[in-house]
Order: sequence, then structure tokens, then C-alpha cells
Amino acid sequence: MKKIIAVTCLILALTLYNYPVYDDKKITFAIIFICFAVLVFSIAKLYSPDEKDYDHFEKEMDKLHEYDGIFQYTTGGFYIKQNSNPEFIQWDEIKSVYSFSIPSAFDDRQSGLEIITDEKSYEFDYKVTPGIVKFGDQLSTHLPGWKLDSSMVRMNNSGLFKTKLYERKLTLKSHS
Repeated sequence: MKKIIAVTCLILALTLYNYPVYDDKKITFAIIFICFAVLVFSIAKLYSPDEKDYDHFEKEMDKLHEYDGIFQYTTGGFYIKQNSNPEFIQWDEIKSVYSFSIPSAFDDRQSGLEIITDEKSYEFDYKVTPGIVKFGDQLSTHLPGWKLDSSMVRMNNSGLFKTKLYERKLTLKSHS
């Protein structure tokens, strides 16, 4: 990158020293304009090397979709390994799943997933829960009727928003 900047500066200096390079001033202006454009883009690229390309982003997302974090999956459900003794939750026990977003004092908003089972409720924050990306994938795979296109509903005046992603269908038993 530094070589491109040096060569461009040399061409620009020679062009300005021998002004006009050609009989037609339009060609000289074009050379000067191209040199300035190359300089601007080269210097911008030189001072922002942290710019990540699509391949890097794709690899990061693949890692997130494969990382278990605090969750361990089985065919019948999953374990949450937060405490010393992991909790097992069966896929059949989950009554509903909500995506939530609330105002936060430390951040603009705090968002995550709320899982409601027959016995307990769990909340997992997107920023601090290791493995939440794969967890969302697993939930959408194992729970029938997963809806990502549900509308967000304001739940209270303090700014809580919820989106229902899944709700278990109640089956009525017939008396035969």
C-alpha cells in the first residue's frame, strides 16, 4: 500500500512539475484527478486495516452457529450448564419462547430470549450468554411452528418489547 502511495505521489509531482504534460489540458487534469483518487483511497485503506472482509465475517458467524456455550444438546432436550449442577429441559416441556428487548442503563437496549416451561422461566441475554446463537438455531429446529416474522408487542410503559417466537399448541384429549 505504501508503494502505491509513493508511486502515485511521484506521478503527481512529475505531472505538476511538467504542467501541462500533454498539449491537451484535459488529459493533465485527468491524471491529477486519478492520482488524488488513488491517494485518498490508499490512505484510507492504510489507516483502517481493521476493516474485515466478508470471509472473516462468515467464519465468525460459522463459529457462533457451532459454539455450544452453556448449553449441551440431546435429542430429547438440552442442558443449561450455568450452575454447578446442570438443568435439563425437554423440548416437550417448553410452553413458549419470546424474544425480548428492554431499555438498559448501560447499553442502548438489552435483548435476548425468554423460555417458559411448565415449571420455570429462563432469560438469556444475547450479549452475555455464551452459545445463544446456536441455542436459537436449536430451538427453531426442535420446536414446531417457530415464527420469526411475528410482530413485536410493547408489554409495558417502561419500554419492554416482546415477540412471540413459539407457543405450544394445547391438545385436547377426547373422552372415548
